[in-house]
Amino acid sequence: MKGLGALESQVMAVLWDSAEALSVHDLVERLSSDERVPAYTTVLTVVTHLFEKEWVRREKVGRSYRYLPSRSRAEATTDLLREILDDSPDAPAVLLHLARTASVREVEALRRGISGDERRE
Repeated sequence: MKGLGALESQVMAVLWDSAEALSVHDLVERLSSDERVPAYTTVLTVVTHLFEKEWVRREKVGRSYRYLPSRSRAEATTDLLREILDDSPDAPAVLLHLARTASVREVEALRRGISGDERRE
């Protein structure tokens, strides 16, 4: 995800995939693999930076915090696309090029969104 470091992106992916707020211990456990276990303090630093950047919210539970994404994955991706379009000298050309690369499913979703009929999938 643009604007995020590799571990920040991994933390956000874990948070977006979770149905509940997660502690740093939960994040360390879910980020761990056979090859690597991130240090608790590293994950704490990363999630603190994500809080400062307003990517996550936190709730105090006992003596620790539980973290939640501050916006959905779709909203975050949309914000990044908006930023790219705003930085482009020819945003309509970028959009047209993107539309030419879209799948049938994506084009149909776009049509539903433009028409205001987002109920169907």
